[in-house]
Amino acid sequence: MKNSARIGFIKVGFWIGILILLNSCHPSMNYDTQAEIDSIVAKWVPDKREGICNVSVTINKDGAIILKGETTIPQAGQEIINALSKPGIVLIDSILLLPDTLDIEKHWGLVTLSVINFRKQPDHRSELVSQAIMGTPVRILKTDNWWVLIQTPDKYIAWTEKSSVESLSREELTSWKQRERVIFLNNNGSIYSAPEVPEVVGDLTAGSIMEKKGESNGFIKVALPDGREGYVETKKLMDFRSWKEQVFSNDEKIIEVAATFLGFPYLWGGSSSKAVDCSGLVQSVYFMNGIIISRDASLQEHHGLVVDFSNGFNELKMGDLLFFGSKDSNGSHVSHVAIYKGDNEYIHSSGRVMINSLDFTQINYNSYRRNSLLSVKRIVGVENDNGIVPVNKHPWY
Repeated sequence: MKNSARIGFIKVGFWIGILILLNSCHPSMNYDTQAEIDSIVAKWVPDKREGICNVSVTINKDGAIILKGETTIPQAGQEIINALSKPGIVLIDSILLLPDTLDIEKHWGLVTLSVINFRKQPDHRSELVSQAIMGTPVRILKTDNWWVLIQTPDKYIAWTEKSSVESLSREELTSWKQRERVIFLNNNGSIYSAPEVPEVVGDLTAGSIMEKKGESNGFIKVALPDGREGYVETKKLMDFRSWKEQVFSNDEKIIEVAATFLGFPYLWGGSSSKAVDCSGLVQSVYFMNGIIISRDASLQEHHGLVVDFSNGFNELKMGDLLFFGSKDSNGSHVSHVAIYKGDNEYIHSSGRVMINSLDFTQINYNSYRRNSLLSVKRIVGVENDNGIVPVNKHPWY
């Protein structure tokens, strides 16, 4: 393997070399060493949806330990090397640090379409796990034919088609962040070829970010990340820099935005104002209120302030997240999330976006959901939580 394809410890100052072998390895070393590696990986990457650290160990015929795999976290690779750097051991580092700079010249990008799909594997037959909207900045980790593995601002990692992302260098991403940009505020809309001309260039969803090129007769001329240009009604846009500094989440605004999704269809993996799954609804609503939160319900449940509902729901506030699921000897298993609306009601995506109640006297009471309620977390007002990041504090924007 070429040195430039290694974990990248050369460029970040990590180089362990090969230690001199003083005595032979014990036959159990392969197993014991892998177990030690796995414990380090679990610490740095508690969930594989938000990080990569796949490192395996083999011992060659000369007794040298060979580390192979890939990771997005250089600190994890360094800790593995430090842990195995013991007297009497030859250590060969062949871990690849992602992004793979040998294969990818530009490892940043922008989503070019109103909505793009993420797959678990680089295959159209693979499960749809999430989506991203136009203008979302992403990190490109590696490629596989016409697919790219990307990481979104919420840390989520999945595959999408190369044609869905405009590749950028770090300098080009910095330039994009400094340009005059606008954000689309309505749930759905169109980009036209000219002001008041019905010819459509493309469609838009809530949160789409574009570069502003000018204004004309109640329309703003925009440039899309892939270079296409068109016009969008001025009243449906807001200056992005002003938006991210002025937008703030409060109880009522969360519910106000969530209510605009009522009746939208459920889509497994959906996370846009076209169709949503339960956690996609939550993520979309919070983004339009200036907050980036984790993608899946089981990830979202790890963040926020715990709200006690053991004595009823009086302590709940609008915008709190309700987590549903099951319990067994291994603990709780979150499978659904909803947004608390107030008065014992919640908004969630289940078949479609709807309102149900926790109050058994109400016609929209759902006994299954009430009996499977596991926890309640508060997102609004929570600070210093790496799963709850204001857009104006996220370095990618």
